[in-house]
Amino acid sequence: MTMQGVVVACGGEKRFGNLVTEDGPRCMLELGFKPMVWYALQTLEKGGVRDVILVAAGEANAAAFAQWIADEIGTGETSSLVVSVVAADEDADTADALRAALPKLTTPTVTVISGDLVTDVRLEDVLATHAKHSAVATCLVARRRPWAAVDAKAGRPPKNAHYIAVAYDAPAASASSAAEGQLLFAGDEEDVDKVLKLRRPMLRRVQRMMIHTDLLDAQLYAFDVAWVSRLLREEPWMTSLQLDVVPALARRQFKPASAEDHDTAAAGAGAGVDDDDDAALMKAVYGPAAAGAGPGAPDAATAVRRPCRVFVASEDAYCARVDTVVPAYLEVSREVASPAACDAAHLNGRAPSKYENFVDAGVAVGGKTTIGPGCVVARDVVLGEKCSVKRSVVARGASVGTGVKLVNSVVMPRASVEDGVSLNGCVVGPRAVIGAGSSLRECLVGAEYEVEEGDDVRAETLSSKAR
Repeated sequence: MTMQGVVVACGGEKRFGNLVTEDGPRCMLELGFKPMVWYALQTLEKGGVRDVILVAAGEANAAAFAQWIADEIGTGETSSLVVSVVAADEDADTADALRAALPKLTTPTVTVISGDLVTDVRLEDVLATHAKHSAVATCLVARRRPWAAVDAKAGRPPKNAHYIAVAYDAPAASASSAAEGQLLFAGDEEDVDKVLKLRRPMLRRVQRMMIHTDLLDAQLYAFDVAWVSRLLREEPWMTSLQLDVVPALARRQFKPASAEDHDTAAAGAGAGVDDDDDAALMKAVYGPAAAGAGPGAPDAATAVRRPCRVFVASEDAYCARVDTVVPAYLEVSREVASPAACDAAHLNGRAPSKYENFVDAGVAVGGKTTIGPGCVVARDVVLGEKCSVKRSVVARGASVGTGVKLVNSVVMPRASVEDGVSLNGCVVGPRAVIGAGSSLRECLVGAEYEVEEGDDVRAETLSSKAR
């Protein structure tokens, strides 16, 4: 049976503010030449997942995704994927999205991936870890990108940290090697509140562990469908896979097993398990060692449940989530354009030019305009004369006037940058207008916002109060 996948393309919209429009959901924002959700679909396709359910927030967003998917499949770019779109509530978070997809799930295991994940980690390796250990859940984690490091100061708990406790199977052979282990604990700073408290049942069963704040939960999971369905049904208050579901599954590994666990395991085991066969039930719940009647076989009061696992990507793997505008969207946009830096350029679907940049054949380039390495200039872009583009991304349909300087910036679709403008470290939203002669540094310009001619702005967010 073909593995199914769920792409969670909802949640986090508020963090992107005015960049998210009615015709452009967050996961449809472009990275290089493609919407960010395209990268998640590529991860599934390369990993052998063909049957995909994409969950969007609300009917309008679902319609936008469905139209894009129809267009992409029509061009043959994702022809091996069968993608159906499901509309969740407009305020749905990640666990709500999985609930919305459950009626369409028919396989024992499902791969769930965030629509904002960009990675070259092999999905097959994550799924192999999941199958090898008969895990209830397996999570992909990776070292944080340098621009996403946790803010840590001596004597203070780190800010915005996610705590992950792992019992490794064995030390990694080298920094370039992936590692595997059992997930013992997962939580954020609200769960820790200055003191990290670990449960005694877990501590009694684990000889050693490593607690990380330097790892990113990539929000790519393999779940046992029967177990996660039961949890979501029992706990309707759970809204987040990362903050609610995965931590709960990690905790439940060390709870005494109950008769309900037998029922869930039997349901997930299929026709090969006879409800009247105690040995088969014990094997389904606790693994082969529990099936025998001899000494040492675990009983329902003491046995550890099926484990939660982690697959830790190697340090040279690329793994980043585009969950904020700055720094994530700005930095990942530049990394998918940077073949010289060996970041994520190999993921954008195009070969670089001899100048180590990516310029669509349909771009109109004015005289004496230079496009440096590490740039993406998409189709239907017009660049005026004497422009300088360095380490920047100019999305489809954007217009750039004469004498413009773009440095470390992203100009989004159909934006207009008029003559003599200087942009450094900025994100310019869709259909925004940057007035002639203005100078912006480290600014976020919202969709359709108009910057006055000659404005000089530093480190501000510019957006319309009402749209």
